Amino acid sequence: MQSKNKEILVMGFALFAMFFGAGNVIFPPYIGIMTGSDWFKALLGFTITGMGMPLLGLLATFRAGGDVDRFAGKVSLSFAKVFNFAILLCIGPMFAIPRTAATTFEVGILPFLGSLHASPIMGISWEAIAVSAIFFAITLYFSLNPSKIVDQIGKYFTPVLIVMLGFVIIKGILVPVGQPVDPRVPNSFAMSFTEGYQTMDALASMAFAAIIMANIMSRGHGNTGEGMAMAVKVAIVAMLGFLFVYGGLIYLGATGSGFFQGTEGHTKITVELIGRIGGSFGRYALSISIIFACLTTSIGLTTAVSEYFEKLMNKKVMYKALVWIIVLVSAVLSVYGVNYIISLSVPVLYALYPVAIVLILLNLFDFGFSTGLYRGAVAGAFLMGILYGLQHVSAVADRVKDMLVSIPLGPDGFAWIFTALIGGIVGGIVGRWMPKA
Repeated sequence: MQSKNKEILVMGFALFAMFFGAGNVIFPPYIGIMTGSDWFKALLGFTITGMGMPLLGLLATFRAGGDVDRFAGKVSLSFAKVFNFAILLCIGPMFAIPRTAATTFEVGILPFLGSLHASPIMGISWEAIAVSAIFFAITLYFSLNPSKIVDQIGKYFTPVLIVMLGFVIIKGILVPVGQPVDPRVPNSFAMSFTEGYQTMDALASMAFAAIIMANIMSRGHGNTGEGMAMAVKVAIVAMLGFLFVYGGLIYLGATGSGFFQGTEGHTKITVELIGRIGGSFGRYALSISIIFACLTTSIGLTTAVSEYFEKLMNKKVMYKALVWIIVLVSAVLSVYGVNYIISLSVPVLYALYPVAIVLILLNLFDFGFSTGLYRGAVAGAFLMGILYGLQHVSAVADRVKDMLVSIPLGPDGFAWIFTALIGGIVGGIVGRWMPKA
């Protein structure tokens, strides 16, 4: 029994560490600053998309046998391939992995540097290039040894991360830097809910599920009721870690809301806030936490994405070659900085996240739903997701906002719930003459 509990703790720490990366550190303080005295409402919204959905996504994928193709294949096999490919690009070399290295530099390294020296080739600092090279060399080493990844992350990386962040959070709670001011956004819950998209954790959960399930099976528990029960316990361990960190960082941001305008940028806000709370020691603690958080996420994502692409390509391109490709592409994109990567990701994530949430809920609570219901609900969510994504494209932003105002829940960012319900009902009626999903 003691051995099983130890296994659950190790895998829970590993799961927490794989999820907890760049976005999980820099977005909560920003949310706290923007929502101020409404910080608890903001915490509820952020934990739904930043914690609740990722963990439900894990369990939903476990229920689908740990297979991401089967998870989305209830719509259709071709849809599953396209959807999963898009997700893996987002959490892989396009957005998430490059952002881990960029955040490592901007939050973990840059505050301790003096003047930067621009590269004559790209106009990017040599320091950013050097940090990216070292960061991805470490990612490469661990990702090329995937059989050891879960235990390595859980045993060594996560305790350091938790201790460092714990120091900053506890000190900030015991000795607040200020008092929360009035919120700067009209709807704190809605703002933090959509801000949680940037963590990309709900998207990553489907990929990470395969790693955790494989680890559970390798320990002799099997893909059975016992394995599922163990997966739930692993998810609970990770959830408790998330709740402490998210709650702490959002509250710290709220206490510092009087010192910031919210326009300073996510990384700058995080660095300056922690500096106010912990002084020099706090800055060093943040630096170490960021480096470990980003490294663990980068390793986990590189491993998961490479394994899926190897499967998708029927091993025409082998795992190790894919690791090299993903690492090199991510290294190049990372040097352009966090703000640039966020600006690219926003429209895409707004389009994909509603679909991911709908699929998670349908898979988790599937009582024999028809293929038509799946297709209708996904189509409704995706339609609104595209519109929300277009809100962030300046050429059509105003027209799209005018359209969304006329749709129920549209102004708050939740029109996709309405259209998914309508699509699911219509699809379910039509699906009476279609096979079960």
